[in-house]
Amino acid sequence: MADNKIDDIKRKTRRRFAFAGITLAMYFTFVLNWTEAGASLGLLLGDSHVSGSILLFAGLIVLMICLEVIFLLLNRHGDEK
Repeated sequence: MADNKIDDIKRKTRRRFAFAGITLAMYFTFVLNWTEAGASLGLLLGDSHVSGSILLFAGLIVLMICLEVIFLLLNRHGDEK
């Protein structure tokens, strides 16, 4: 019984660290705005007032929310066992 509980805690901790690492890597992609590799992000997209930087930022927010939803669903599924 206690071994199962410890295994569950270890599994959930590893999963949380994996999701935190992915999220942190996604935060660091925003640094592209100030590097040579991301110079094109400062340009406007077509005739709009939206730049690639704003699109990257909005995309990161949506991806992070989706990752959190996936994490919560995986945790809920794991608790039902």
